[in-house]
Amino acid sequence: MKRPRLLSVAEVAAELDASEAYVRRLLLRQRLYGTKLGFVWVIYPDDLAAFKLLRRPPGRPRKTVEGADKASLADIAGERNRAGTDRLLRQRRRMPVAPPRGRRRVRSRSKRG
Repeated sequence: MKRPRLLSVAEVAAELDASEAYVRRLLLRQRLYGTKLGFVWVIYPDDLAAFKLLRRPPGRPRKTVEGADKASLADIAGERNRAGTDRLLRQRRRMPVAPPRGRRRVRSRSKRG
């Protein structure tokens, strides 16, 4: 019977494109299964493949509008326009208002002394 080659934390981190600390955290939380030999973690390639299948991609998931027709999307765009917000519901920046025209105080730069 042939034994599979055991992977180290550094090899798994390179395979997942993650840090070694993240892989150790996965091992401690038992989201990635491995065995501790002395003070070194080892991971079977089958366990790594199973984790890759179940792993959620990094980052926040994108919002999707499924089943929305063009009329409802137009209504949403109209409401956002009336509210003055963009796609991420942030207020649009307003253009700075020019100062009122009139008499301005002007400082003179005369030398005294």
